[in-house]
Amino acid sequence: MTAPDPTRAQTADLAPDLTPDLTPDLGPAWRRGRPPRALRHLDSAAAGRSSWAVLDAVTTHLRAEATRGAYVAALEAAPVLDRAREHVRTLLGWQPGEGVVAFVHSAEDALRQVLLRWPGDLPVAVAHPRGEYGPNLGVLAGLGIGTLVLDVPHRWDPDAVARGLAGAGERPDLVHLTWLGSHAGTVQPLADVVSVCRAAGLPVVVDAAQAFGHLDTTPAREADVVYGTSRKWLAGPRGVGFVAVRGPLADRCGPLEQAEATVAGRVGFAAALAEHVDLGPAAVHAGLAAVGSAVRRRLADGLAGSWEVLEPLDEPSATVTLRPLQALDVPGLRADLIATDGIVTTALGTERAPLEMTAPALRVSGHLDTTADDVDALVTALLGRS
Repeated sequence: MTAPDPTRAQTADLAPDLTPDLTPDLGPAWRRGRPPRALRHLDSAAAGRSSWAVLDAVTTHLRAEATRGAYVAALEAAPVLDRAREHVRTLLGWQPGEGVVAFVHSAEDALRQVLLRWPGDLPVAVAHPRGEYGPNLGVLAGLGIGTLVLDVPHRWDPDAVARGLAGAGERPDLVHLTWLGSHAGTVQPLADVVSVCRAAGLPVVVDAAQAFGHLDTTPAREADVVYGTSRKWLAGPRGVGFVAVRGPLADRCGPLEQAEATVAGRVGFAAALAEHVDLGPAAVHAGLAAVGSAVRRRLADGLAGSWEVLEPLDEPSATVTLRPLQALDVPGLRADLIATDGIVTTALGTERAPLEMTAPALRVSGHLDTTADDVDALVTALLGRS
């Protein structure tokens, strides 16, 4: 039996019930399902706050490892992990049992494992849009893989992608697409671009780390490889990711899942996936889009003249990017917001998207429990430093 956690008796939280302009239907339940916040958490694009169910799943498995042995506990957890794999397939719009779904250590690890097991040999060249995530570029460079930069606008233009592929000096081995960036909340037209790549006869690998649990991920169904992480919008444990491979690549990539791993983290990820499915993915997507729209409107109105909101106000994501209109130490500001105001955000350095970003920015990424009071507190804090 799991020992009771004394913090469960605490009902106080920094924020009151949601106001109607955010998510009154989902927010209170999301908040009640997890420990009270000690800080105003506007940082879900970095790591979401895990629920009691996720915490219980992790600790229950760890106790099973201690009492029954780690390998016995892993065998007993196998059905739970198989259900989690099916949840991933369902969220991608795949058929039951289609392709291979493997658990890995992170999204970055997923990309590395796929490239290392690419049929035949390592890819020679990978095509990608200009806004590619910096650490992904680091994985490619570390493996000695060349890149072909597709000269497309920030919001991808499928015709421009087609022209870029047709006019390339060398034919890439695959196209890598980061669906929703770490540096901006722009929801890219993934399905249209995947269609262009497939028409060109090129395999497509999709980084869905920021999209999974955040957007409707069925538009990725035609991609050859989709990978993501547990810790962001699904609010699962850190140190767990997944990679899903379909079609001929599924048989030719070889094994992708490392046997030696933190199984408790995978079990926690399974619990987070189950919660997401039970809550209703469509409702979650709509709720997060509403949060993003409300946050952008309040920030654009309250910070006019000192900060610029990058995305259109009704962009259907909860990731909001603020660019300072004057030179600013954004990492120092982020640290001060935590220490002084109890507000968690993300400082975005240009290394997030080194081929597209020209200056640092501040990322604000609330979840379903974000309130108008949270956003007002951020506006007040930023105005006090302008």
